[in-house]
Parts: sequence; structure tokens; C-alpha cells
Amino acid sequence: MTAIDEINVKHDQVRALLQKHNADGLMLRRTANIAWFTGGANASIFTATDMGAYTVLVTPDDRIVVTDNIEETRLRDEEQLEQLGFKYHVSPWHAAEPPSTPRMLTDDGDIAAELQQLRAVLTEAEQERLRALGRDAAAAIEEATRAVQPGDTEYDIAARLDAAVRRRGGFAVVNLVATDERISQYRHPLPTMKRLERYAMLVVCMRRHGLIVSATRLAHIGPIPPELQEKARKVATIDARVMAATRPGRTFAAIFDDLMGAYADVGEAGQWTYHHQGGLAGYAARERIATPGDTTVVQAGQMFAWNPSIAGYKSEDTILVRQDGFDIVTQASESWPMIDVTVGDLRVRRPGILELPS
Repeated sequence: MTAIDEINVKHDQVRALLQKHNADGLMLRRTANIAWFTGGANASIFTATDMGAYTVLVTPDDRIVVTDNIEETRLRDEEQLEQLGFKYHVSPWHAAEPPSTPRMLTDDGDIAAELQQLRAVLTEAEQERLRALGRDAAAAIEEATRAVQPGDTEYDIAARLDAAVRRRGGFAVVNLVATDERISQYRHPLPTMKRLERYAMLVVCMRRHGLIVSATRLAHIGPIPPELQEKARKVATIDARVMAATRPGRTFAAIFDDLMGAYADVGEAGQWTYHHQGGLAGYAARERIATPGDTTVVQAGQMFAWNPSIAGYKSEDTILVRQDGFDIVTQASESWPMIDVTVGDLRVRRPGILELPS
């Protein structure tokens, strides 16, 4: 699938949406939707918002980048969207004159859920970008984890992780680090000035071309205590079972039942209540978090990031669902310690704890 083929497919999807809502145009304002429709263009200048620095107007006949003279030069030189059939509507930064249509939809209204459904199933081109992103995210978090040493602050570790992601052309939209007792205390550990003694957890959600993958890795300075190894085995088992349960045609509710059963089977029945368990990923770190009773149905071509945890340990990677199985796109390298889990006739490899010299 070429880039222009990908955009044409998405334009057809938007045309159908416009016809359904009896509308003449759709204004895409959010960075996730702009990235989706343009094949990965980055409209995120001010990263503390999900609104783009420019917008895209889609009509049945045209796709128009609506921008100002600040963004125009970079867009023409580097994004080169005109080669994908886009036109430009440019206004002075101080006197914006956005185009409009008589009946115009926007992506921050009632149509948001329908757009999410469209972007959740990846085209062949998006799947190729996802696989490359997954490999780079795994390499980045592994690089940063291997570099931890006693005395590092959590900020030091987070800075290395951010740099490793940046060097690979990505942006860490989530960058969490916990050391020692903080791993058990907090499920969303923002980095602090605390210094590492022996145990570190790194969490990253890496965005590139709009898509976001998630991964977690843990390292221990010196021999790993048996009780910690047992926690790793339990969570790896839960993670492998929920991955194997994520198949086309199954509901989130059915998968969540399997997930709760896995927690119970390893003797940790209540631990799932302390943190969300992940779910559908894509142009958001979690497009939809799975919950009990959710009737949403899994489709081939979707990506999921599950993140089961018990106090003191978490397992997390991103998978791409195929019609006949799944691929772990952020899989750890062959040199990483792995935990093999058998689920039926399937062997699922989950990352264990990296032991570093003391």
C-alpha cells in the first residue's frame, strides 16, 4: 500500500461519514486525527494539548490543510502533504480566516467516537509503521534500562529514556520511573529525585507518526530475590493469558473475564482492582480501556497494550492482532531475560527482570 493509497482509503471513510451525517465537511483539529488522516503528520507543537497547531478540512472532493504563515513553510518543505493530494489554505498568523462549509462537522463533537472506531483498525501501511515503531521503542527502553546504576535519581533514568526515544525519532508521551519501594507504592510513578538502590521500573509510551506503543521493563542490581522472581512469573502468566485471549470477534468483557481468572489462578485475585489493565491502543496510548462488561468487539488490525500488575511488578507490551493470532511489536531483544508461558498450545515470551552487576 502506497502513501497515497492509504490517504485515499481514509478519504473514502470520511466521505461515508459525511454522507451518513448529511454534512459537507469535517474539520480535524486533534493531533491524533490529523496524524491518522495524513498518514502520520505531526501537528503537535504545544505538547500539553491534544489540539493541533493546524487543522485539516475534509470535504467529499478535497482535503485541505488549514494553517498560518508560521507553519506553512515547514509543512511544505518537510511534510510535503501536497504530494498526497492536499491543498493549503494559509492565513497570516495574526488574522486567521479559516474556511468553512455550510454543514461542517468537527472531531471534538459527537462524531469523535466514530472517528476513533475508524482509526482503531490499522491499514497495511500503518501496521508497517507500527512494527518499526515497536522495534525502536523496545530498543529505547532496553537501552535506558541497561544503563541504570546505583545512585541514579529517577530523573536521571527518565532523562536517558527520553533521550533514547528522541534519538529514534519519537516522543515519550508517558515516561514513568520508580525505584525500590516506590514500585510497590504507586501504579503511576512520576519520576522524583529519589536515588536508586537496587530495583528500577521504567515505563514508556512512545509516539511516532501519531501511533503510540507502550512497554515496561524492570532491572535489579545484584541477585534478584526469589520472592521478586515469583511476582514476575505470576504477572508474566497473567499477561500471556490476556494476550492469547485477545482474538478477533471476542468482546472486551470476555477478555476481561479471562484476565480476572488469570489473576485468581496465580493467587492474586484482587490485584486487578488497583489499576486499569490496559486495552485498545492506537493514536492514543489507550483508545479504550477495557472494563468488565464492555461489549466492544476485537477486530483484526487493531493494536492492544495490556498492563497487568501486582504490587511491586508490572508487565506491559504492545501487540498487533492478526486474524490468526497476534504479534508482540515491542518484544524484548533475544539478550533480555525472558519468561516462557504456555497458554494452550501457544508459547508466549514475556520479559523478566534484568539483573545488573552490583
